[in-house]
Amino acid sequence: MWLLEVGWLEADEAFMIRGANTSLASTAGQATVNKRREMPMYCVLIAHPHEGLILWETGSGKDYPTVWGPQLADVFSRVRYEAKHELDAQIEATGNRVEDVKKIIIGHLHLDHAGGLDLFLDRKDVEIWVHDRELRSAFWSVATGADVGV
Repeated sequence: MWLLEVGWLEADEAFMIRGANTSLASTAGQATVNKRREMPMYCVLIAHPHEGLILWETGSGKDYPTVWGPQLADVFSRVRYEAKHELDAQIEATGNRVEDVKKIIIGHLHLDHAGGLDLFLDRKDVEIWVHDRELRSAFWSVATGADVGV
């Protein structure tokens, strides 16, 4: 098993504690800014003896913040991301290849957990596991426009 570091986000400390009253990256340095914290994004690569390589989580993806848009990137700004943080580079650093991943487990569909799924879009041989309620909620949010961040 390997712990993969796939970049760092920064967000208002209050968002983590109570989910509200968040400051933005664009308001940094102003008197109304709350304390912001850096948060690492990790994935776990598991070499299972029967199932093959299993990836738990995928990070935010290479094209964040472009894909997620400026509003979300303002709340969760990516503060550390280099070529070494790219998911495929992290997998290769373990001596494995992205092509060898057979299953992906997503705990929930937030950007910092599932954003790297785009690396597997053309792969028909990879099982992606996510809780049924989580997937239905994401589909509903997109279909109704209730949550543009999904």
